[in-house]
Amino acid sequence: MAEADRLYAVPLEDFVEERKRLARELRAAGDKDAAAAIAKLPKPTPPAWALNLLAREEPDAVGDWLGAAEALRDASARPGKGLREAMATHRDATRSLVALARDRAQPGGKPLSEPMLERVRALLQEATVDEDRAEALRAGLVVEGGDAPPPARTKEARAAKAADDDARAERRRAAEARAAEQATREEAERVAELERRVADAEAEVERLRASAAELEEAARAADARLADAERTLARSESEAAAARDAASEAAATASAAERDLRQLSRQLRNAG
Repeated sequence: MAEADRLYAVPLEDFVEERKRLARELRAAGDKDAAAAIAKLPKPTPPAWALNLLAREEPDAVGDWLGAAEALRDASARPGKGLREAMATHRDATRSLVALARDRAQPGGKPLSEPMLERVRALLQEATVDEDRAEALRAGLVVEGGDAPPPARTKEARAAKAADDDARAERRRAAEARAAEQATREEAERVAELERRVADAEAEVERLRASAAELEEAARAADARLADAERTLARSESEAAAARDAASEAAATASAAERDLRQLSRQLRNAG
């Protein structure tokens, strides 16, 4: 219903008056059933209005969230290794959309309170498990506590949805390709870094081996010099001992000669 689309796009504070105006317009045109249907449409709560605002003003962000929700539903139907990744992607998309609602939506000119933001999260959770509510979010027709009005299903709308789905799929494929390319590049860089480190380590091992060989050769030369010094010391000690013995013997001989000399000197004096 095109009138419902227009109604849910107005500022929240203008909703009731716009609903009355549209109902009068339809009655005046003779479409009493449509007028009655418009008159029964529920006024959205501030959290629901915030999501409808994002659906119209931030369609890419809402489209990304819807894609994440659809991927999570698919992964939940076929549990496997992709489920955890789908849950993480959906959690991040929900966090981003709630933050966007906090920044962009001011129903009645007032920012959303924390309890209202919690209701935004709850509405997103409902849309995650209920495809009809997900479609209501896509159309900007979210309500709380009741059924959303049916979105206008024109050929153009279906084509636009298909184009949005294709664009999201292409963005997802491009993101996956970029992620794979980045992972390949990082792996190549990691391997190159490991190769550099291995080459550096091999060069260091060679340097240490050469240094160890030089030190070993120096140690052998020092051992040889020590052995020569020990032999020289042993000879020197032997020669010193012999010299000491010779000196002692010479001193003893000198002392005996000196005694003989004194005795001869006394005899000479006595003879004169």
